[in-house]
Amino acid sequence: MIRRPPRSTPKPSSAASDVYKRQIVYMDYEEPKPNVEWDGFLYGISGKYTYHGIYNIMSELNLEWIGGELNYDGSTWAGVPVETDTDDSILQVRGLIGYDIKKETYAITLFTGFGFRYWRDDIEGESGYKRIVRYWYSPIGIRLTVPLSYIREPEGKVYLKWSWGINAEYDIFWKGEVKSYLSDVVSGLNDPENDQDPFDGYGLRFSLWVKRNINKNVAFSIEPFVRYWWVAKSESATLTYYGNPIGYVWEPKNRTYIYGIFLNFSF
Repeated sequence: MIRRPPRSTPKPSSAASDVYKRQIVYMDYEEPKPNVEWDGFLYGISGKYTYHGIYNIMSELNLEWIGGELNYDGSTWAGVPVETDTDDSILQVRGLIGYDIKKETYAITLFTGFGFRYWRDDIEGESGYKRIVRYWYSPIGIRLTVPLSYIREPEGKVYLKWSWGINAEYDIFWKGEVKSYLSDVVSGLNDPENDQDPFDGYGLRFSLWVKRNINKNVAFSIEPFVRYWWVAKSESATLTYYGNPIGYVWEPKNRTYIYGIFLNFSF
């Protein structure tokens, strides 16, 4: 067995924008007791649709996918050190609702909503197996947009040229599930599912971006970001062999760092 038992810039009213993103991230996931670690680079794409409507209301739908191989550094159940690769894919879906506060020299958007995170992790090797990790959460955050310069067209119209901003967010952890397909390793074992309770974890996000409007409809921006998850030890689940209980398994407490950069195209 490879590891221990499982464990935008706000726009004027009635304006909408689509954002297409390419991203490169470095992910570091660790279970400190025992010391088990996944790390490496992942690549992905995402899309975002944002609408700024009447009464300064903002709504947003965001879909994001990253995938690739991570390096696994852990041990077997017998304590033998193991290093191998994993095949990983992470999907996130988020719906947000917010309120725009517009001033002459800046704009602030306060937002909340609901998010779902799905991580499929396939540990390779003779004793490898698949894990499915699901999180349900609610982000609470703030966005700041600061204009730097404007362009005036020959007909007199003015639109934003350069701007910068920040996004900061706290994620309320509602529920988690981790399903470990131990039958991939030993035929006859069940595939236990460990539940992670509400508020037994939290997430953080922060990003800083710089945006250049090519014209009044098309823009490009660069956005470095960092994300963090901390989740406590899960509830125990029964481990069976051909239907007969033989013990209990759980997910240890864990933490995840993700560092990356977005290359954004909006229109």
